[in-house]
Amino acid sequence: MMFGQIIPLFFSLFFLPGFFILSLWKSSNRSRFEWLLRVVNAAAVVLFIFIIGPWDWFSYYLRYLLLVLLAAAALVSYHSAQGRPFFLNSLRDTLRSSFFGLLEAVVLLGLLIFVLTGHFYFEEPVELAFPLQDGFYYVGQGGNNVLVNYHNVSRAQKYALDIVALNAAGLRARGFYPAELERYVIYGAPLYCPCDGEVVAAVDGLPDQIPPAADSENAAGNHVAISCKGVIVLLAHLQPGSLLVQAGDTVTTGQPLGRVGNSGNTSEPHLHIHAIKGGAGDVLAGEGVPVIFDNRFPVRNSVFIR
Repeated sequence: MMFGQIIPLFFSLFFLPGFFILSLWKSSNRSRFEWLLRVVNAAAVVLFIFIIGPWDWFSYYLRYLLLVLLAAAALVSYHSAQGRPFFLNSLRDTLRSSFFGLLEAVVLLGLLIFVLTGHFYFEEPVELAFPLQDGFYYVGQGGNNVLVNYHNVSRAQKYALDIVALNAAGLRARGFYPAELERYVIYGAPLYCPCDGEVVAAVDGLPDQIPPAADSENAAGNHVAISCKGVIVLLAHLQPGSLLVQAGDTVTTGQPLGRVGNSGNTSEPHLHIHAIKGGAGDVLAGEGVPVIFDNRFPVRNSVFIR
């Protein structure tokens, strides 16, 4: 299973953008328009992967290497295009010879624009305090379309977030996909209340799952649901025996609630958080509400340093 994950991830994060960067670097351009088109296509691919890539698997910092290599390739190839005419014999000849490159640009820029729409929302958001402290936290799933947030297909979890912690190397764990929960940086991290309110649900006692096992019958696992600011906020996948509150308790912002674990329908230790309106008491139903931390809308690859 590990190699089945490594190969597609490595291909998408490194081989695909690397191919476009190398093609730009080695390009021999007949016109400056042709060079510019190559730059646009390479930049679209690199920025697309920069935005949607799950960089916590290989290192959050490696995503910036793509930008450096793209800039270097553009600079090197620019020198080869200097002195060339902007168009070939005519604009028509240039467009005809660059037809497939232009078609590629339309597709790539369309994908890039679509993924960028995931960084915006139109509903009224709820401002919450960030529920973790003393660490470097990374949003693995978050945003307003499926390319940056697989939860987005769910009405209730439209704006749900999956948050992990990163170590000094920018990795979420020691090892690619370890079975030992303690090797995940976030495992056991204290969880704090994100708002003043009342606990409307608190479940404890469900076991942590050993990756890649998951408990699909108890999707939220051990969890706390808090009524505040006109919404219900769910904090899920907590460590068994760690909950410090129960239903009916009044809670305040910053109050300890428990610890991050790996209970429920989860692939690895992380904190799942989402806010809903309605739902008739079901924390996995209702209408999803955008969550804001520090006046920021969290999307995949957002980081919060505490």
